[in-house]
Amino acid sequence: MKKKLLMFGTGKISECISYFFERDSEFEICAYAVDDVFKSSKQFNNKPVVKLSECAAQYPSSDYQVFVAVGYQGMNQLRRIKIDFFKENGYVFANYQSPSVKGNFSLGENSIVMDGALIQPCVKFGNNVFVWGGAMIGHHAVIEDNCWLTGGCLIGGSVRMGLNSFIGLGAVVGHEVNIGEKCMLGAGTIACKSIPAGTVLVAPNTEPHRLNSDQFIRMSSCFRT
Repeated sequence: MKKKLLMFGTGKISECISYFFERDSEFEICAYAVDDVFKSSKQFNNKPVVKLSECAAQYPSSDYQVFVAVGYQGMNQLRRIKIDFFKENGYVFANYQSPSVKGNFSLGENSIVMDGALIQPCVKFGNNVFVWGGAMIGHHAVIEDNCWLTGGCLIGGSVRMGLNSFIGLGAVVGHEVNIGEKCMLGAGTIACKSIPAGTVLVAPNTEPHRLNSDQFIRMSSCFRT
């Protein structure tokens, strides 16, 4: 018999995470919760939607676990705030680890590891860490609480990732690099040296080619039909 789950959030992130929980987890999603002011519909994903203020009465912590499925707003602080709310009301938090991702690593509460992630031995994940598909985390890395590792990022061995950090698509963090708290590494950035708390790295866009796509096709044999 599956465990009962209350999911917080009715946005795109929640819809994506629900897919994994419903596909092959030990949980059954029974309802979704939202902040009272954002309750605009009675159902989401064919399940009831409940106001946050009514969760404890309708879906008590004695019977339901919780997963907070929202994005990285406020450098992941929004998820942490909602986790604190549910924790104060006595809830236990669910996790999801894709069955295709195996290895010797530890995973904190309200965390998810999606299909295609590659996690080397002895990695330690804190609480409220989201690891998207295609991310690679090197051996003995420590990912502290409330971090977000986007698909395709590469984290070297023995890295320490500070609290509330965001790692964008295809970002690279070198071996034994320390990333301070609340850092933001944009898509395609490279951090081969340690960076202090609050650092933002942004890579420039690739310059557009002088030819448009039709002109380029005429000039390039590999694109011709």
